[in-house]
Amino acid sequence: MAFTAENLEQTIRQVGEPIARALGVEILEVQCTGRPANPLVRLILDKKGGVGIEDCEQFHQSLRRTWEVLHPEHSMCRFEVSSPGLDRPLREPRDFQRVVGELLRVTLRNPMNKHSVILGRLTTVTDTGIHLIDEQSNNTGEICVAWADIVKARLEIKI
Repeated sequence: MAFTAENLEQTIRQVGEPIARALGVEILEVQCTGRPANPLVRLILDKKGGVGIEDCEQFHQSLRRTWEVLHPEHSMCRFEVSSPGLDRPLREPRDFQRVVGELLRVTLRNPMNKHSVILGRLTTVTDTGIHLIDEQSNNTGEICVAWADIVKARLEIKI
């Protein structure tokens, strides 16, 4: 069977999800690039507390071995496995759920109290949005931000 980028991604997820669960990690992203005869598949993993090099290596080796057994005709697939990085963008509710308690920088579609960016500690994730404790102003109350109002959000890294 010839793979398109879309069905290759789906097949990689089907093969990789059980491996990820067994290793205690989650596949955040699968990106397929390169020539169909020799595709490059980039996988981004995460877990509570962050993914280390050992996690990436263990997942890579398990995926490679399993892939070669299940799809020997496509053994030319190259896999790159990495973490999303410290300042990764947060997109889906599950991304936010994973970082409850952390400091976020959230860019808003419509300014709130004359601020288009909020720096705050994430306290709650709901069906309607997120709740933050504002850390940049004297307001100690909780700020509720609807999903539709979030342009972008990232973990704020303090050095």
